[in-house]
Amino acid sequence: MKRNILFLSTFSLFLSILPGCGRIIDWGKDNFYQGAEVGQDLSIARNYIQSRRVYDQFTLVGAFDALWLSDDVRKVHTNIYARKYGKNEEQKRVFLRRQLEENSHFITFYVLSPKNILLGDKDSYWSMLLKVDDKLFTPVEQKVVDISPEYRDIFGKKYNKFKDVYLVYFNAKDVEDKFIINENTAAISLLFRSHDKDIELSWDVKK
Repeated sequence: MKRNILFLSTFSLFLSILPGCGRIIDWGKDNFYQGAEVGQDLSIARNYIQSRRVYDQFTLVGAFDALWLSDDVRKVHTNIYARKYGKNEEQKRVFLRRQLEENSHFITFYVLSPKNILLGDKDSYWSMLLKVDDKLFTPVEQKVVDISPEYRDIFGKKYNKFKDVYLVYFNAKDVEDKFIINENTAAISLLFRSHDKDIELSWDVKK
């Protein structure tokens, strides 16, 4: 009984203090310089983020956030990068051209995964595959990387210190030297596959 009374008292005190938190935050903003806010439209790039969580009974066995580095995403990244580092229009065009040139060689993803759910290792529970129509392709490279601040901004709250960031490359062309993503491609998927489960994150190519 005493425990319940103590809990109710503490909870009531918390509720009484809570409305004042907003005033404290406002006071902090008024008295500590926050810098000039710069509006960045990240919505286009964030449309290319797909997320999925999967459980075995009540145990989380997979939680992935993937960003396809499409041409649209590369353009958003270029705009953020150019503004941050004061690049002029010519430098910006050169930087974007290099980014788009990479897309002509590779289909690339950033993948966030909890640190206790490893990817890209021979003993990993999950493997990653690219699915285009009914064809599957294996990565040519997948590695843990330090993600740039610009891409962290695009991921927003999905990124945190408890997740590893993987950069995953697939060849843009098949063994016949034809582009895997072409005018007939409607959608692509990043497939996470274990011995008993599949997770599919999909992107529309024709929007």
